[in-house]
Formats: sequence, C-alpha cells, structure tokens
Amino acid sequence: MQTRRILTGILMFLIKLLFAAVIAVGIYHLGEYAYYFGHSLYDNVSVSDPPGRDAAVVIPEGSSVGQVAELLEARGLIRDAKVFCVQERLSRYHGQMKAGDYVLNTSQNAAEMLAVLSGNEEDLSENEDDE
Repeated sequence: MQTRRILTGILMFLIKLLFAAVIAVGIYHLGEYAYYFGHSLYDNVSVSDPPGRDAAVVIPEGSSVGQVAELLEARGLIRDAKVFCVQERLSRYHGQMKAGDYVLNTSQNAAEMLAVLSGNEEDLSENEDDE
C-alpha cells in the first residue's frame, strides 16, 4: 500500500513536470511568433532586392483585404498575408484598394504595393524625389 502511494506521487510529479514543460515550450513559441510578427509589421522590407521579379495580379471586384493578401502571398510578392492585412489596416491606404489588373514587383515593399493597389502611384514618385 505504501509503495502504491509512492508510485502514484512520483507519477503525479512527472505528469506535472511534463505539463509545465509543454506550457514553457508553448510560451516560447508564442513569444517567438509575436517577435516575428511585430518585426515583420514595422520592418517593411521587400521579398527580394531590386530589380526583383514582376508579377501580374488581377484583383477581382469585391475582394477583401485578406483575399488580396492571400493572392499576393501565393504570387510570391509578400511573405505573410496576415502581416500584410495589418499593414493595410495601419496604412494611409486603408480601405482604398481598387479592383483591377496590376503589375507588382517582388522588390516593392508592402507600402509601395498598397500605393499601387489604391491608385496612389504618385506617392511612389514623391518618395523617390525625397531621397
């Protein structure tokens, strides 16, 4: 009877230890993803260096930001659709994307793509003049 209580105690300790390890690993991975997401959100880098690769994109009428982001990710123009959705939400182009045919480049960052997709290409030439 005493041996059974000792074995039960050891087993409960091991289960608690395993549970704590699983939680610690989960917290670590959550923190790692949060860092990646935040860094990607504000870093605003392009997928590739200039000259990049052009890709034709057709944005259908009534497309949501999420659908456009998934399309851009599938075409290799952005790395993460979720990050792009948040970038659009925080940008000055929020809610301004227009349906149409576009040619985007992998050397463009999210802000530049949003300017093109919202019909504000003149913002790109203003930024080049500032440099």
